[in-house]
Amino acid sequence: MTDTFTDQKVFASFAELSKTRPIQTPPTLKRLPGDSWKPVDLKTVIADGFEQARPTIGSVDNVDIGLFYPGRINMLFGDSGGGKTWLALFVIGEIMKQGRDAILIDYEDHPTSQVHRLEQMGINRDTILQHLIYLQPSEKWSKHSEQNIADACKDRDVAVAVLDSTGEALSVDGVQPNADDEIAKWFRGCARYLADEIGAAVVLLDHVVKSKEASRNSDFASGSHRKRAAINGAAYFLDVIHAPSRDHDGTFKLLTRKCRFGWRKHGTIACEVSMKNKADFQIDFAVTAQPDIQRTASGKPIFTWYMEKVSEFLESVAGPTSKNKIVLGVNKNSRLTTTAIGTLVEQGYCKIQQGSRGAHLISLVKPYRREAPPEDSSKNPF
Repeated sequence: MTDTFTDQKVFASFAELSKTRPIQTPPTLKRLPGDSWKPVDLKTVIADGFEQARPTIGSVDNVDIGLFYPGRINMLFGDSGGGKTWLALFVIGEIMKQGRDAILIDYEDHPTSQVHRLEQMGINRDTILQHLIYLQPSEKWSKHSEQNIADACKDRDVAVAVLDSTGEALSVDGVQPNADDEIAKWFRGCARYLADEIGAAVVLLDHVVKSKEASRNSDFASGSHRKRAAINGAAYFLDVIHAPSRDHDGTFKLLTRKCRFGWRKHGTIACEVSMKNKADFQIDFAVTAQPDIQRTASGKPIFTWYMEKVSEFLESVAGPTSKNKIVLGVNKNSRLTTTAIGTLVEQGYCKIQQGSRGAHLISLVKPYRREAPPEDSSKNPF
């Protein structure tokens, strides 16, 4: 699914027709020094219909909550080429199908590529022209930038604003990736404006941390820890199972790394996303809530996808194997892999035996496949 779309006529049409909607500059709200220290009128907050913030942007099949919080800063991070932009565009397309508007601030690609991707997911050009606000900035955020976005959003129902990517945006703004004060100031600029003033669910796309050993760290995005503090919505790590390409379907999971109001617990799988290629170069996109997690009679979660991967790894090796080698062999979330090993032992698919120097070794008793759900158990040797 690497983009080779270069139809300049489409780009010209996109640029020209985007000008057909007249835009009027809204009056500028002037704030005096010290205004932010005035008490907030809570009557405007605790009004009729007031309820706790809830993620509603980016629907997930089988659950009644979405992925991203409106009016807040959210983040989606993962490896390059894993599918972050695809998922963000899917959310944008979903919003546009609802008749609402979306912003895409693109530091990394070209409008023809993004239009092509949206069309591959079934979004027609009229819908794109009517509901997508596309920006490709090459200069720092400023009062002029703020005014231009305010103008573009005048009388529009902007539900989501995607920024692709955070690293490139920081570079354009001259912000050092590990400078806490600069990072904090940057978040108070474009991202906060889009969330607070426009009311959009801001979705920042970012890359993963690389450790000293250059291995992937999925705990949070790269750079300053101020990024985590600045996320007042939800943050997810995109864990690639099968990387998408033109010749191969893509599958990945979103692991919850932050959910400001606790709708999802840290470390839980928010959803699984599948991208299937069709014969006409179209793409079927599906976002489903935890399809590989079953629950026992007592409500205990069973991570069946990880259990199957552990079984497949043990089938490929000869003899008993240590838990650490299994975790490295599966090469996914170590905590969930360890949990899967324990569940396989509980259910009799694996067994533990004593190795040299007191080591505990795991061996396969019988293969496990997700079609055969395990039974309940109250014991966990790990």
